[in-house]
Amino acid sequence: MLLLTLACCCGCPAYYGLPISAQYPARAALPDQVEDLSLRQDDRSAATARQLESEVRNEHWLAEDTFAGVYSTTNGKRVTVFGGTGFRLSPEADAEAEISRLTDRYALGAAETVDTGVRGRHERCAVGRADGSDVVVCTSVDHGSIATGVFTRLSVSDSADLLDTLRAQIVQPERG
Repeated sequence: MLLLTLACCCGCPAYYGLPISAQYPARAALPDQVEDLSLRQDDRSAATARQLESEVRNEHWLAEDTFAGVYSTTNGKRVTVFGGTGFRLSPEADAEAEISRLTDRYALGAAETVDTGVRGRHERCAVGRADGSDVVVCTSVDHGSIATGVFTRLSVSDSADLLDTLRAQIVQPERG
């Protein structure tokens, strides 16, 4: 009986508390280069980034920090990434809400759940259209941040993988 009491008393809070403490607080910074992607610094890309960052701030009013950037490769692949840091109590619901929020803008189809392999992190991806081109929109949310990417010339699987790579470079948990 003592073991059961200890397991419930200590195990449950640890099970639910560990993802939160590992993911929050976090900070965000856009690197100039991620794999073959380069952060674009031209006026149009900077204006797009400012607009998206403002939208993130308006939609996620508890965000502690926001970020947005446009990346591209020399062969024309383009990735737009945006999001914010701050405490999130329900990452799964927030992932669903973010995809829903972007559905009209990108004419998104049904969202797919992506297994992140990280407890407390939830990801959704959907196929849509932007500026006459097919795009994949993926959003990844954990207890400390939200990151969304709009990808051209990639499959859903490749887009989800690239968002994970971008997220690992952009969002850094603050531990200790």
